[in-house]
Parts: sequence; structure tokens; C-alpha cells
Amino acid sequence: MTDKLQERLNRGHRAKELLGDALMVEAKAHIESELYRLFSEAVPTDIEALQQIKGMQYMHTKYLAFFQSAITDGKIARIELEHAKKPGALDRLFNR
Repeated sequence: MTDKLQERLNRGHRAKELLGDALMVEAKAHIESELYRLFSEAVPTDIEALQQIKGMQYMHTKYLAFFQSAITDGKIARIELEHAKKPGALDRLFNR
């Protein structure tokens, strides 16, 4: 069980490092800027273009949410690992 928790913890650390990497931060800002530019230049009646832009924006938020989910899962795994290392009430009572 602790192997799976450690794997989740490591995965969370990797996700946090990736999202915090300078190149990733720059890429994220670039994509968001480009999506805004595309949206602001789109003709309001061009439904197909607006749908494509919305689809790109949706996918952009989905991969960011995936990384955030991995980070949260890693934090939960860290708490569970810390909890597993602490002796339980019976262990403390009987000095196990």
C-alpha cells in the first residue's frame, strides 16, 4: 500500500515541477494569450470559428486540471503516508 502512496506522492511532485517549470509557465501564458487573440478577432456570427476556439480553450483547461488533480492526489498521499507512519492508539497504549 505504501508503494502506491509513494507513487502518487512522486507523481504529484512531478506534476508540480512541470507546471512550475519556466518553459511551461511561458507556454501556458502564450496559449492563453493566443486563445484570447483568436476569440477577440473572431466575427460574432462565425459560429464554427467560435466553436473551434471554445474547443481549444476546453482542452487547454483539461490538461491543466489533470496536472492539478495529480498535485492534489500527491498531497493526499503525503497525508496518508504520514498518518500510516504514526502509531495508532493501541500501539501507544501497549508500547508496540
